Amino acid sequence: MGTGGKVAILLFLIVSSMTAAPVSAIWGVTHDVVLSDTGPRFYDTETVGIWPYYYTFTMRGEVESYSTSWYSGSGHTKVVFLVIGVYYLEYASVRFSNTQGFTISRTYSQASFTGSFFYPFLDDGDGGPRSKLKMIWHYKLVGGGTF
Repeated sequence: MGTGGKVAILLFLIVSSMTAAPVSAIWGVTHDVVLSDTGPRFYDTETVGIWPYYYTFTMRGEVESYSTSWYSGSGHTKVVFLVIGVYYLEYASVRFSNTQGFTISRTYSQASFTGSFFYPFLDDGDGGPRSKLKMIWHYKLVGGGTF
């Protein structure tokens, strides 16, 4: 996108924030950050936001054959999107699944968390079912129009 396009989008966001139609109608009153990866070792990261507000989210984990497996997520309690507003974490969720139908779902009220579980299969690397780890940080808009 050229400089003219970026300026037009920024101008639209600024004008929208000053009119009766809130920018949250465009962005939404909720926002999710979603990370996922397939096993047996899981890693994903994403940085959201724009200057000067950047937020990095990280997911890690490992599934081990017939053993205790683990995961960890690192996120933020509050995220600020310029012009749009301030979002606070409602919950973070974890879902582990494999192609044999084994699933574990957990929900957290904090932005960073760790967990473990017993994995009753061979892991992906040892010829077991394909596994997937997915994490979601769910935010709700609590205040709008920041500059």
